[in-house]
Amino acid sequence: MRCPQCGRETPPGAYCGYCGARLPHEAGGDVPPVHGGRLRAHAYAADPRESLFTPALISTFFPHLSPRRANLARWLLIIGVLVALGVALGRYAPVAIVLGAVLLPVLYLLYFYDVAIYEDEPVIVLAGTFIAGAVLGAAVSLAFYRTLIGERALSLHAGSSTSFILLNAVALPLLGQLLMLVGPLALYVLRPRFSDILDGLVFGVASALGFAAAQSVVYAWLIITGPLQRGGGLFDWALPTLRVTLLTPLLYAAATGLICAALWLRRDPRIRQRPRMLATSLPFAIVVAIIGQIVPSLLTDLIPGQALSFLWYLLTAAALLLLARIGLHLGLLEKGAEADGNVDLIRCPTCQRMTPDLAFCAQCGVALRASSKRAARRLPPAAGPAAGPTEGGAQ
Repeated sequence: MRCPQCGRETPPGAYCGYCGARLPHEAGGDVPPVHGGRLRAHAYAADPRESLFTPALISTFFPHLSPRRANLARWLLIIGVLVALGVALGRYAPVAIVLGAVLLPVLYLLYFYDVAIYEDEPVIVLAGTFIAGAVLGAAVSLAFYRTLIGERALSLHAGSSTSFILLNAVALPLLGQLLMLVGPLALYVLRPRFSDILDGLVFGVASALGFAAAQSVVYAWLIITGPLQRGGGLFDWALPTLRVTLLTPLLYAAATGLICAALWLRRDPRIRQRPRMLATSLPFAIVVAIIGQIVPSLLTDLIPGQALSFLWYLLTAAALLLLARIGLHLGLLEKGAEADGNVDLIRCPTCQRMTPDLAFCAQCGVALRASSKRAARRLPPAAGPAAGPTEGGAQ
């Protein structure tokens, strides 16, 4: 069957194995309008059950998880945030910050263990992501945070000085973004076998989460050195705690993941030699990440207020999350368009049906790169027809 989207001959099924586009129905030959277009926005490449424009944290930053594991991670994240928020409402902000600081890194470490993608070199990967990010984040925070907290206290009475704004809202975010890229760049140079766009995204996110966790712990320690319990209402504790422990790590992860995904996509010479879409280009990712790092800090200094600061970080983190999601989606489509055919069959981790070992599942449209231990699921062609469901069906 010839795909109307990419023009390649693809095995029979509901989706093209090379570009993931919806194939015409056998009877009518018409593609429903919702499935048209190069963007394939109706079905996110790493999880076709979701729209591309759904701001879903788990399927964006944890792309290798199966649907069941993704749902578990989602509930663990929700419970962790509620626990940290409950502690913050009790006015134990430092404790809440520490709890929130370790939440996403712990989830990501469990993700690394569960998908087992990097089990051959776990020490190297962890050192180049979490550990490098955490050490550099702690160093920067210890060097600048005490001064910033003192300046912040003075600015509440006299207003923020120009030097404080330049340091807090411009220089430190740029320095932080550069340091979050150190570990992933080392892996890019020293471990070229990690060549997939998903590797870049995961390395960038892990390094950023380690950086943000160390930053939050240092911030909490500086608060603990003063009175542990302080006065204040809901906005004085809950919103800053959520911003520091959830929104800031998400912003860092999205910005760094976006840059690394675009960088890793350049490793494929076939993709590098042809025009790229703007959302997957490295210059675009760098510019967007820099803007995303500076804007919320700058607005917080220029238009102060706990609720407004929370809003600036929320909007920026959501925008960067969507851009990272779009970049990953388009990158997977570009990689799939250059894939070579393979007649072997594998079991799709999403729909649990047999499909040719191409870039996308012919049955549900998911990007088969976004699966854990993909090689272990390879089966011989005689295992069954590509379109046939397994006995258990989809899970």
